[in-house]
Amino acid sequence: MKSIVLFLFGICYAIAPARAQETAPGSDSDWPQWRSFYVTWGYNRAYYNKSDIHFKGEGYDFTLYDVRAEDMPEKFSPDVYFNPTQFTVPQFNFRAGYYFKKNTAISLGWDHMKYHIIPTQLVKMNGFIDEGKSNLSAYTGQFNNEYILYTSSFMDYHHSDGFNFIRIALDRRAEVLSLGKKNRHAIAFNGSVSVGAMMPWTDFTFFGVNHRNKPHFAGYGFSLHAGLRYEFLRYFFFQVAAQAGWSHLPDIMLEDHLPSRANQKIVFFERTWALGAYIPLKKKKKE
Repeated sequence: MKSIVLFLFGICYAIAPARAQETAPGSDSDWPQWRSFYVTWGYNRAYYNKSDIHFKGEGYDFTLYDVRAEDMPEKFSPDVYFNPTQFTVPQFNFRAGYYFKKNTAISLGWDHMKYHIIPTQLVKMNGFIDEGKSNLSAYTGQFNNEYILYTSSFMDYHHSDGFNFIRIALDRRAEVLSLGKKNRHAIAFNGSVSVGAMMPWTDFTFFGVNHRNKPHFAGYGFSLHAGLRYEFLRYFFFQVAAQAGWSHLPDIMLEDHLPSRANQKIVFFERTWALGAYIPLKKKKKE
């Protein structure tokens, strides 16, 4: 999957410069991607590689290895997706950008993914948990790369209120096909490279005690993004896209006000679909 994203990203940047030379400044195909804003809103599905997670707090210091995780998509319901007070509950994507140069924009956005360790799996564990933490002897004491059964009676760890990636990106558009009169419809590739902050909202249950923590800036991430846009009536577009990213979260909050923390690196892949609009600063004068 990651190789597909890199391939599409390369195509976007390879085609764009060549395409830009085909039309003179001020032509219809220049507009509205020149000196205009754009906004998008859509939804995503996310996929995660196995990762190692280090937990450290009062009475415990251990690492779980090769942990498998999944996203938590919200089942479609008009009461959620079309409700102004609820439509941010699903895994959403919001983005706003400005085309400061022909086909080149800078943008800022919020990818609201969700991360949940798959329950009931065998994982390797190294470290210790104080026996005073629980009467479940299978999960306390010293561990030396031993396999345990991850279950809810042991712990439940997820970024269910958001594995949030707040990222700034450099975008590049590459029009590949114009349709209709006066180029009112078009097909275009869109690629970007991003860097940003990771702000998970972590829910952590340890031996039956639940801690629903605050949103917390826990680290940083990088990503590559590539997609395809169908642009219609000049102002609007529908976009499908893929994103591959890497994140490092050395400061994940675990137990509310306590200094306990988790440390994790997550490689993720995201597929998205979104509606967008171009907002020109000034309408083009008729010739």
